[in-house]
Amino acid sequence: MKKIGVFVKPTESLCVPLEHIVKVLSSQGYEVLLEERAAQTLEGRMAFRGHARRELGELCDAAVVLGGDGTILGVAREIAGCECPLIGVNAGRLGFITDVVLEDVDTVLPAMLRGECSSDRRHLLEGVVLRNGKEICRNSAVNDIGFSHGRAGGMVDFIIYVDGRQMSSQSADGIICSTSTGSTAYALAAGGPILHPSLEAVQLVPVAPHTLSNRPIVLPANLKIEIELVSARDAVAYFDMQEFCDVIPGDVLRIEQSSRTIEILHPLNYDYFELLRRKLKWNFSPASVHRKDSADPAQ
Repeated sequence: MKKIGVFVKPTESLCVPLEHIVKVLSSQGYEVLLEERAAQTLEGRMAFRGHARRELGELCDAAVVLGGDGTILGVAREIAGCECPLIGVNAGRLGFITDVVLEDVDTVLPAMLRGECSSDRRHLLEGVVLRNGKEICRNSAVNDIGFSHGRAGGMVDFIIYVDGRQMSSQSADGIICSTSTGSTAYALAAGGPILHPSLEAVQLVPVAPHTLSNRPIVLPANLKIEIELVSARDAVAYFDMQEFCDVIPGDVLRIEQSSRTIEILHPLNYDYFELLRRKLKWNFSPASVHRKDSADPAQ
């Protein structure tokens, strides 16, 4: 690896760690190229020409993303298919796909760029909104695509088709079609199961369904899913909850696995199950409580 692209969440408070990452990379002999937002963040401190995200994906051998999971999702959608692996440096909250903590940047980041890392490749979803059979919106997502009620609130009614066959009709606050990567995001909060990232699968998760028997379902990733909006006061189709398209009754959201993939690099000590224990507090063990013997007369 020779050229490293650096991306950042556009927050003023990340100026210092961003500058530090650039210095660490430069000291290791890498040519550092900055995304436009990153260059703006360092304006007055370091002089860099900013590049568009897609341009960096095509120019660079790896991408270092400073921010939270939302930041890396936005970058991943734009550089997917460029064969530019992603390294996430966590400056957010949970950080399921941003593995490197700021305190370890000096040692872990150079080691990963030397090849001391593991990696996995993940497919994106491709979503198209059709109105009267004509495409009005197209976008991709790393985590999820779906329908949600808009600002007016209320429920949305929709019909789900899988490979052309009707699966269900539902009324809910929305519907999530999630990848395995997205199973620890919005889908998890809505009651969906956690899918291991290696699974080639998607899940459909209703959000606050009106009928309690409407439950999440896991499907093979190669199936074509169509969701027809039947009625709603106000509704949107969303992509990773970062890109939105206003929809009206009769619109159809078609979702398929994208041919584009992203590669995520992890430190050598990366352990997915340890990540779940730490992020979801699965390692919490309440202090043992002394229980009196049942024969204790004072019981």
